[in-house]
Amino acid sequence: MMEHFNAVHFRDLKDLVNKRLKQDNPIAFCYCEKKTVIDITVKDFKREIDALGTFLFKEGVQNTTVALIGENSYRWILSYFAIVCGGNVVIPLDKELPDEDVNELIQRSGATALIYADGRKAVAEQNPQLKTYAMDDFESFIEAGQEAIDDAYFEFVDYEIDPEKLSAIIFTSGTTGKPKGVMLNQRNFATDVMAAAENVYATGTTLLTLPLHHTFAFTTSVLAVMSYGQTIAINSSIKNFKRDIKEMKPQNMFLVPLYVEALYKNIWKTAQSQNKEKLLRNAIKVSNGLRKVHVDIRKKLFASVHSELGGNLEMIVSGGAPLNEKYVKEFDALGIQILNGYGITECSPVVAVNCILSPTEGSVGRILSCCEAKTVDGEIYVKGSNVMMGYFGDEEATNASFDGEWFKTGDLGEVRDNHLFITGRKKNLIILSNGKNVSPEELEEKILEIPNVLEVVVREKDDKIMAEIYAEETDGIREAIQEFNAGQPSYKRIQKVIFRKTEFDKTTTKKIKR
Repeated sequence: MMEHFNAVHFRDLKDLVNKRLKQDNPIAFCYCEKKTVIDITVKDFKREIDALGTFLFKEGVQNTTVALIGENSYRWILSYFAIVCGGNVVIPLDKELPDEDVNELIQRSGATALIYADGRKAVAEQNPQLKTYAMDDFESFIEAGQEAIDDAYFEFVDYEIDPEKLSAIIFTSGTTGKPKGVMLNQRNFATDVMAAAENVYATGTTLLTLPLHHTFAFTTSVLAVMSYGQTIAINSSIKNFKRDIKEMKPQNMFLVPLYVEALYKNIWKTAQSQNKEKLLRNAIKVSNGLRKVHVDIRKKLFASVHSELGGNLEMIVSGGAPLNEKYVKEFDALGIQILNGYGITECSPVVAVNCILSPTEGSVGRILSCCEAKTVDGEIYVKGSNVMMGYFGDEEATNASFDGEWFKTGDLGEVRDNHLFITGRKKNLIILSNGKNVSPEELEEKILEIPNVLEVVVREKDDKIMAEIYAEETDGIREAIQEFNAGQPSYKRIQKVIFRKTEFDKTTTKKIKR
């Protein structure tokens, strides 16, 4: 049995909040508003969950499905808890999706209500069948809910959660070109968090940076940090990242490789701008030599580097996409530990993560105790209490993704000494370094609608989306793709177009060979 450090055991999200109340640190969240850091206590969080949840119950939002969209914020997290702590199902939607795609997912999910942030009012207007609630109006909602509680309306407060019941539908792109709705329950989340806490424990403040609709962000930067009894600092957007890391001085972050690489490049860019690049390289050599004789002065030697990162950063957990081992070594030399992990939305999402006390080089970590992993013909299979209930409304896809109890991840790797090593990707799914999943078939389908395009293959090259096209005539195709890009999230845009003069090689069934 591994040690859970000081993380609490919890049954469901309501249980997690109640147990968080009993931990020593009273501050649940903090965030920057203009130039002021706002603290939210655990007591206030609990009170506002009950008030907002009660308001929604009084509005008739019960035993239903609620869509949620907006940038990272305290109100987004509050909304999520208010939805699921009353037994409703939440649908966290990507804030970067165009309205057309958001509307389609709302329709597919059968949502009857929508909670939205400023900037997505059009979605509310385009879906008159929904009960819609703007986050800007939360103050009045919470006041109304509190009044109902004061009048002894306790239906939400006393609601008992069934942890095996569907709690979240998370849409993630697959190779079919149509996003699949991963169905998760609160037991999935709880067991995943508690098992991950056997490998990783975060002390101090964690900066929440990744978009909250990502399961990796919500599970690790919210649920796990709450179970540790620590404070979550909320970074609303990448443009405020540099400000927030300096203002809130985090000790930990859960990131995708794109962020890790950007931090690394910025360190060296700063050194170059100050003509200290050679000095930094020499300092690293000296530090590495001293560590061999058990003398560690990294914090003092690289104080200026740490200052740019808030001064307290000690640990980064990287997931969502493969991270080059070089970054693990480079950050370690500077006194910041990076732990590689592996997960997939269908597994809530963490499957493996390196142990903070004894990381294994080249591995994405020790397999969590809540699940098992094996390989079949090189493909990683997982079974356990963190594995999804299935794909929403898609029995065929669900059946195809399971072999008995074993979920087929589509990723290639091997298991050695209960540690997981990733060797490649089996599916066509493009996974960018920022952790975004892009279905090439989805983009190909759209490009094929452009006049004169006969065949197209979309692939990733140098972390960019590239389209190779066979066409009768090329006039107007680049312009049409530019128009298509304008309506897409930045990570889905075609950044390079290549024209070929001959058809693609095909299989005997006339499928293009990739």
